[in-house]
Amino acid sequence: MKHLCTFAILIAATITPALAAPQALQGDLFMSMMQSNTLSGTTDLGHAFNIYFLPGRTVTYQDASGTRDSGRWHLDEVDDICVAWKHPAEQKEGCFHVTIDGNKVAWEDKAGSGRATLRGGVTDTYLQPAGQ
Repeated sequence: MKHLCTFAILIAATITPALAAPQALQGDLFMSMMQSNTLSGTTDLGHAFNIYFLPGRTVTYQDASGTRDSGRWHLDEVDDICVAWKHPAEQKEGCFHVTIDGNKVAWEDKAGSGRATLRGGVTDTYLQPAGQ
């Protein structure tokens, strides 16, 4: 998804203040860190977004422009996070290598990369896009 390019896929209430270096977010660690948290960032068009990765392999997306979507996530054979949206024309689907550094989440695939912030709880508010 275009706004997932600035993704970003989706940390338990015990967020580590800072890791020594970015850590791969794979397998069980991915879900334990994403569960009950909001992943927030800004789309390529400048719209603030929130993504939630839910138990049962469900993922939801909403942004400040009113776009909403949901889909399914799973781990591939190398533990990258793969996302399939219901409306793929609007979303970037694929498998992403995800890393975390403190509360900063980054992902990349063959087509590009993105960044977002893990907010440490479930919220329906948006972060202000940079420069506003």
